[in-house]
Amino acid sequence: MISEILTNPNSALSAPGVESLGTCYKQLNSSVGLFGDATLRASTAAVESNTPGDGVFKSTNAKLSALEKQRDMLAITIKDDLNTAAFSNDAINGVNGLTAHCQAIIGQAANLARSA
Repeated sequence: MISEILTNPNSALSAPGVESLGTCYKQLNSSVGLFGDATLRASTAAVESNTPGDGVFKSTNAKLSALEKQRDMLAITIKDDLNTAAFSNDAINGVNGLTAHCQAIIGQAANLARSA
């Protein structure tokens, strides 16, 4: 996150909860983050499954597709909010809610990986 490399981040980036949001965003959006790891494990297990009619494969892929859409929408929102905070010094509204939503999506991916 940009505040990690700045020696003196602005007040919007220094606000309570923003660093946690940035950390969660990295885990949500990175191919080697928690979300990427969990979805890869779930996808691999689905490919390796051997159920009649490819039921596990189809179900897992549908769930992964839904998670991907949720992730994409939230990642765009967080990225835009962080950029606005960085370059316009505008506070991020609902930073704790965004972080909770981010963590929930990562948690859903982890649950899917565990159940696959």
